[in-house]
Amino acid sequence: MTSKLISVREEIYLKLKKLKNPDESFSDLLERIIKTQEKDPLKHFGIAKQLPEDLQDKFEGVILTAKKEFAENTTRRFKELWGE
Repeated sequence: MTSKLISVREEIYLKLKKLKNPDESFSDLLERIIKTQEKDPLKHFGIAKQLPEDLQDKFEGVILTAKKEFAENTTRRFKELWGE
């Protein structure tokens, strides 16, 4: 596995360090944060968090499907208007 060196400001490093679990690498932490961001379309729908978990899963599926369809339709329309 290859790795990349990235630079972060000291205050960001300290915040990340606080978020990191003792047995977790920084790569693991960043992966966890990214997965949380990708998988939680309900994060901006405060009331939806109170729904039963199975309903949250269905809601999440609808949102992710709509997001994918939007991206596909936008790409198709762009190609129709301006070519590849």
